[in-house]
Amino acid sequence: MSLIVVGTNHKISPIAIREKVSFSKKGIKEALLHLTDSPGIKAGVIISTCNRVELYADTSDIETGVQSLKALLGIEPYLYTYIGKSAIEHLFEVACGLDSQIIGETQILEQVRAAWQQAKVMETTNRFLDTIFAKAIEVSPKVRQQTGICQGKVSLASIVMELIKTRYTCLKNKKVLLIGTGKICALVVKYLKKEELKAVFIANRTYGKAKELAGCISAEVLRFGRLKEKLKDADIVISATSSPHLILKKEDLKGLNKPLLIIDLAVPRDVDPQAKQVKGISIFDLDDLGFIIEQNLKARRQSIPDAAETIKKEVENLCLISRLEREPAAAPLL
Repeated sequence: MSLIVVGTNHKISPIAIREKVSFSKKGIKEALLHLTDSPGIKAGVIISTCNRVELYADTSDIETGVQSLKALLGIEPYLYTYIGKSAIEHLFEVACGLDSQIIGETQILEQVRAAWQQAKVMETTNRFLDTIFAKAIEVSPKVRQQTGICQGKVSLASIVMELIKTRYTCLKNKKVLLIGTGKICALVVKYLKKEELKAVFIANRTYGKAKELAGCISAEVLRFGRLKEKLKDADIVISATSSPHLILKKEDLKGLNKPLLIIDLAVPRDVDPQAKQVKGISIFDLDDLGFIIEQNLKARRQSIPDAAETIKKEVENLCLISRLEREPAAAPLL
């Protein structure tokens, strides 16, 4: 088996490390080309999310290929490596949500699909990788249906609301500033809509997208230039953009002289972590949400062995079919 995986995730690297190797939409295109030009690599796919960065490759030489992938990421102490059948099992576990911070979450399946499609567009994949990724996407819903890894309502958006409600018993007079209009922000808006908030403000670099999302909750739309000015009026800030640079710096939060809860869901982070030193400012990033997630996933963890067993059987079947396809047909009996 010539499949290799080198990567890092929330289990072995803090967000300060993950944000260093996170790929932007433009950056991932360049990285795919760089990846397939590397020694020992025949084809490749890159999965880059808030909680993981993984390089998948078909290699002509395992040792050389692994070293090429490690060199591309450059964070050796925080990397794991999977080879052959173990690499396939890992991809299947990722697609099924078994390796996610929130076990059984469904967003990762679409992220795996998008990563594979991106590689196909860039022509950096091949028949071997296409077969494996197609099977991973096929197996994921089967595992979710046959086991209990999706039981109970556990999502990042629900975790965010749980955190907010542990800080504020009553939200009726609170004002929320939402920065960004991506999938996470759209999910958060659905939860905010159920609350009796005094006001919701939405800011995004693309004004049209902010206006569209604001229409779902009757929120006030902000020009991005007014973002820092509106901090004085907000009680809660939720930020989840794809910006490669900080949106809010420590200096922006000085002088507010009031309590402000900030939930930073971005990788790289949107908010300067040094801002935690400012009096009255409470900042939670993705790693900080782990303690709430732990409490909410006990039931799903009990289903992990069943899900893992189903995945192993699917991998064995895939490997058997692949061997049969590679072996020459038997000579006919005379």
